[in-house]
Amino acid sequence: PFLLKATNMPANFDAFGLRFLYPDNWTVAERDEDAGDDGVTLEMPSGGFFAIELDSETTNDADSIEKAAEVILAEYPDAERERVSLPDQPDLSVCDFSFFYLDMLIVSRLIAIGSDGERWIIQIQAESRDFDQNELVFAAIIKQIRDGI
Repeated sequence: PFLLKATNMPANFDAFGLRFLYPDNWTVAERDEDAGDDGVTLEMPSGGFFAIELDSETTNDADSIEKAAEVILAEYPDAERERVSLPDQPDLSVCDFSFFYLDMLIVSRLIAIGSDGERWIIQIQAESRDFDQNELVFAAIIKQIRDGI
């Protein structure tokens, strides 16, 4: 007899009204007590992350992006900032940042998704080559989130 080993099966996230599949080799990061219960951070094995948080304080996508951008720029004041359009979802508010950290080029993407009074801010961050390699995975997760809200 042989053992059948399942690999690359997707994991399922289902909490606070969000439901989506993600790679099973990503892990859910533990949250600080002061972080609240309306968000999750998924850590990639390569060190990058995919985070989503409910933003109940801002009233539009641009304000949500700006609020999150202030945090990134406070930490990395030399970060370059660029508004971008996702090919498969051009109507989303998206802003990319790039900066160097420990001799690595890091890409950090902010995306605001709003629906029925709820606004979610997504931050995806990884070393640039890892970011590029996972861009289709990121797009698939974003589409699932968007379709579900």
